[in-house]
This record gives sequence, structure tokens and C-alpha cells, in this order.
Amino acid sequence: MASRLTNRHSIQQTACRDKSFHFRGDRTFPGRSGFDQASFRIPHVPSPTICMRRIGTLADPEQAKRFCDYLLTQSIQCRIEPEPSSEPKTTPKGGFDGNHAGSCDVWIRDEADVEKAKQELESFRAAPNDAKYDAEDKAKQLRKQTSAEEKRRRKLQQAAQARPQGSGALMGVPLRQQAIPVVIAAIAISILASFATGFGSPRPSKIPGELSSEEAVFYGLSFVDWRDYISSGNDPFASIKKGEVWRLITPIFLHGSTFHLAFNMLALFFLGAAIERLQGSWFMALLLVASGIFGGLVQVWLPPADELPPLLHGLAGTPFSIGASGAVYGLFGYLWIRPLLSPSYPVRMLPNNVAIMLGFMVFCVFFVDRIANGAHIGGLLAGVLTAAAVSQMDLDSFS
Repeated sequence: MASRLTNRHSIQQTACRDKSFHFRGDRTFPGRSGFDQASFRIPHVPSPTICMRRIGTLADPEQAKRFCDYLLTQSIQCRIEPEPSSEPKTTPKGGFDGNHAGSCDVWIRDEADVEKAKQELESFRAAPNDAKYDAEDKAKQLRKQTSAEEKRRRKLQQAAQARPQGSGALMGVPLRQQAIPVVIAAIAISILASFATGFGSPRPSKIPGELSSEEAVFYGLSFVDWRDYISSGNDPFASIKKGEVWRLITPIFLHGSTFHLAFNMLALFFLGAAIERLQGSWFMALLLVASGIFGGLVQVWLPPADELPPLLHGLAGTPFSIGASGAVYGLFGYLWIRPLLSPSYPVRMLPNNVAIMLGFMVFCVFFVDRIANGAHIGGLLAGVLTAAAVSQMDLDSFS
């Protein structure tokens, strides 16, 4: 085929052999090679031109429909049309009345499928009653899925038209909101908490027997206060059992160095901003908290280093890990898996970025010391499971 697009000043003809249908929006114009442009006028609309190729004719409309259903299950888009001399009756929905005999032409939508479709047509003519052509039920299911996807797209378009002026867009995608208060708040709290605790190394008090302010904040926000841990016989949940449940989430706001803080905050900003703008602050907050908590719990539940072989010491568990990387991996896991399960989801992770994130996680397990790899793995699992659950529920415009 020649160019598939038209511009404002010219209509580029599609170089199709045999018969063809030229589509403009919802209208079709029967054409032929070398058609007389003076015989009709095509409205000036800058829309794509699609050329369909005729591959043959079947005498029985019911057999033509049977063959068309089979092609659909083979991912070949086709259409059946009556021959001009046959003109079978049509149903109110545009289908063919099987009780009226008449030959039907078979048209293929994609040029790349033409040769395969011709081969399938020859096979069908040789054995039209073969069981493999009993594809009506599967074809109905595929059409139903296609219809549902079209409804989702229309829903997105309606949301884009209805959104308030100034709400903005992300790479051309309609947004639920422009502001990202949860992301900004998480970054601000992380910066304050990290500086207030001496980046994981709080300075001791000059007064013997008393805690410095940095020590008090650090011990109060860690997963477990080390004093409770020692007095309980190394119970990582000792402080939480006392009712200090905030410790499940507060370790994600603590960081061990300025580089650690900067790296996690950049990742949180870029991943979190996309999710919060698309799906709202409540969803972003819940995903961040869930990923952070689950990542922290996995880090605590893993066995200690002395119970693991040397090769797997990177997977050793501890209740004293800090940092937002588990939550960040949860955001990454969500944005990685969600578009794979919901094709209409407008944001996709580039394959190179996915490889970098997963490769970095594996690299840290085997080659980097003092990394909370359990939190990375747990956060990633939380994000993936959330994406799988949300994609099965009608919670947003992309499900």
C-alpha cells in the first residue's frame, strides 16, 4: 500500500489491487483501481485511509461467517460483503441473513495477513466442516473483549473532555489531578527525618545517660527500638507489640546518607508523580504505604545471615533496615505490570528501565553489602500484586 495518511491539502490514493474499500471514519466507499474521482466527492477530513484486500468469494453466507470467525481467532481481521449481483438481505444489526443464499466476498484488513488468509481460504474450501473451524464461541468472546476495550477508550476520551481546565496532562494523557501532594509530602518528611536523625548515625548526647534529640527521633521511628529488641530477647516486633504501630511505615522516611536519600527521592518523584496524577492521591498514598509496610515485613521475616549460605548473605533479614527503596520498588512494580494487564493504561515502563531496575536488585543481592534486599523484593511483590488486583476490578478508567 501507499501512504495511509491524508493531509489538509491532498488526498493520497491507496495503491490497492483487485477491489478495495476506502474507509473514512464510519463510512465506506466501494472502489476499484483507477476509480473515477469525478463520480463522487470525498469529504475533506484529515483521517487515515485504510485499504482492505479481497482474497476470494464463498458461495454460502453461513460458511463465509464461519470462515470469518475462524480468521478472527487467528488474529486476522476480516469482513464479508455480498457480491453486487447477490445482494443478500441484511439483519438490523448489519449482519447477513443466513436464510438468503448469495455469494460473499472475503476482505482482509491488514496487508500483512493477506497471504496467510489466502492459504487459510484454500484449506477451508477443501474441508469447510473441519472441527477447527468451529470458532463461533471463541470469536464472540474476542469481539466482546474488543468491544469492552473500545468502551474503556471512550471512557478515557469522555474523562479527557470533562476534566477541568488547567488540570494538565502527562505525555498527552488525561489526568485526574495536576497536584501531587502525597509525593511532595513523602519527600519532605524523608528529608526532614533523615537530617533530624543524622542519616542513620545519630550523634550521642553529651549528657551521660540521656538520649540526644537525634537518637530519640531515630529510635522512635525505627522498626524496633534497640532497647526493646534486647530486653525482649531479640523480638523484632517488640516495640510494635507495645502499640507503636507507626513503626511499620516510618522506617521508609529514614536514610543512611545524602546519596541514599537523593536516589530514593528522585525515583519516588518520577514514579509516584505519574501514579498520583493518573489515579489520585488516595490511591498513591495506599500504594506507597502498602509497598513500604510489606517490604519492611519481608526484610524482617527473612532469616539472619548466619542461617544462610555465604552466597545468599545479601538476603539476610534484619529489623534495623531504613530507606524508601522498598516503597519505590512497589511503585515500579505497579507501573511495570499494570499496563501489561490493562492495555488501555496510558503509562508504560520502557524495557530498558525495567531491565535496569530488576538488574540492580539482583546485583545488590550478590555484590553489595548492607542493602535491604528483602525490602526491595517485598515492595516489588506488593506493587505487582496491587496491579494484578486493580486490573481485575473496575476501580478506575483503565480497568
